[in-house]
Amino acid sequence: MVRHQPLQYYEPQLCLSCLTGIYGCRWKRYQRSHDDTTPWERLWFLLLTLTFGLMLTWLYFWWEVHNDYDEFNWYLYNRTGYWSDWSVPILMTTAAAFTYVAGLQVLALCHIAVGQQMNLHWLHKISSGLLKSPL
Repeated sequence: MVRHQPLQYYEPQLCLSCLTGIYGCRWKRYQRSHDDTTPWERLWFLLLTLTFGLMLTWLYFWWEVHNDYDEFNWYLYNRTGYWSDWSVPILMTTAAAFTYVAGLQVLALCHIAVGQQMNLHWLHKISSGLLKSPL
């Protein structure tokens, strides 16, 4: 009986698969590339970095105005006519958006560290573009 040897053996590289899969939805080995990152993807990385900075500033602002939450709620009460505590939902939404953008930023920096081509998924591009202008 003849035994055939496989032509090539690929190591699974689960960490790299998760990294490129979450960041750019490229889960297969043949979709990953060590080519240089395109200028458009570098521009998206810059936009992602700016969004990260703005979200960090916005989160810091809402975290530090905790003494003025009541004043903010009174302002909204005078404008709308009904009382609601808006400070907590705004703070929670800001924290969730910051966590999302920070996660994308970490994945992008990991792409740079391992030398993979950055290819941000279109859904992440839309969401980071929408998060760039808070409220």
